[in-house]
Amino acid sequence: MSQMSETVAEKLEPAQAAELVRVIDLQARWENMRGTPTATGGNAGFSTPDLQGRQKAYEAFRVRLAAYTTRYRAAHVPEVTLNTPERVGMWCRAVRAVFRRAGQEYTEYPANIVAKAHRLADKIAARVGKEPAEREASIAGLPTAIRNLDAIISWCDELSGPAMILGSIRPAPTTTPDNRSEAA
Repeated sequence: MSQMSETVAEKLEPAQAAELVRVIDLQARWENMRGTPTATGGNAGFSTPDLQGRQKAYEAFRVRLAAYTTRYRAAHVPEVTLNTPERVGMWCRAVRAVFRRAGQEYTEYPANIVAKAHRLADKIAARVGKEPAEREASIAGLPTAIRNLDAIISWCDELSGPAMILGSIRPAPTTTPDNRSEAA
């Protein structure tokens, strides 16, 4: 699957965007299950029900993705290695654009996507010793999901630091043969 940019997501038709939200939510559900196994007595591994649940979640995602790519002749799902604030912010922007395009075509709250976004941000926060991004209560509908993604995007932007303005970059001074510094 190739990565979907925010710009590409903004051009989706509402029905396609709504279907893509469903695909991304199933993918997030499966990915969210890949973490720590549920408590199973003294057993440190995954139980059979855990593994079966993960397998069913993956299969549901795979089937929905296949149907989506067949119907829309697209392989665009917003996904990269999400291990830096910049990448998580880019992913959240693309997903937010899909949410916005889905509009009235998608009325559920995409809880798995929002949980994935917070899980990724929480991992980064723990790694860099920062407070996690703010969370808003899960209320039905995309507007709340968009506000949650907005909070994560802002958090990622703060963590990434100010963007460099290319016009402010000056060439490094050069030296002349007699080692005098010259502005280029």
